[in-house]
Amino acid sequence: MNASPLKLVVKMYDLVIQATYREDQGKVKAILSELIQGLNFDYEPAGQLFELYRYCQDLARKQRFDEIREILEPLRETWEEVANQKQPSPSVVQQ
Repeated sequence: MNASPLKLVVKMYDLVIQATYREDQGKVKAILSELIQGLNFDYEPAGQLFELYRYCQDLARKQRFDEIREILEPLRETWEEVANQKQPSPSVVQQ
């Protein structure tokens, strides 16, 4: 409950990646929808993340879970690196 918004994003990535391993299409799509709703379009990367999340939702519909992981795992690592930095930086996540 007291995690930073960035750490919550990392947790959401963990959950969606786990759901791809279980091939839980509904869960994958639902978590991606939550990630989309959390985007802050005041920052440029939000539009690109929106497109990636929508694309991953389409891949989930086609049950192409390996491809979703190929896209989201590197992004998850990047979010984790940012979340672990001490300096606050602009985020595409609404606070």
